[in-house]
Amino acid sequence: MGKTTKVIVCGMKGVGKTALLEQLIYGNVTSKTEIHPTIEDIYVANIETDRGTKEKVRFYDTAGLEALQTNTNNQQLARHYLGFADGYVLVYDTTKPESLDPLSRRKRRCNNNKGD
Repeated sequence: MGKTTKVIVCGMKGVGKTALLEQLIYGNVTSKTEIHPTIEDIYVANIETDRGTKEKVRFYDTAGLEALQTNTNNQQLARHYLGFADGYVLVYDTTKPESLDPLSRRKRRCNNNKGD
């Protein structure tokens, strides 16, 4: 097995972070799937690249952000994630424009950590 890539998935509560990962990796999310809040979870996918090598991708499914989150444990946890992530997926709900607002701060942190 080749390298392991670590990807952080974050966004507001209820935007579909877990559903996105479940569909991507297992292909098993339907409109009838029961929704449960996530505290934290890790999904692992083994992929074959276009160069024919096998790589492991670890997706860190984080707890949902609050709309007006202050300096809480969730933000502290996010700082922990920033230190080891190779990539980030910022998820929002297109039917809830307010779900995009907290991601601008999160994106700035990601950019500061890894560069633009």
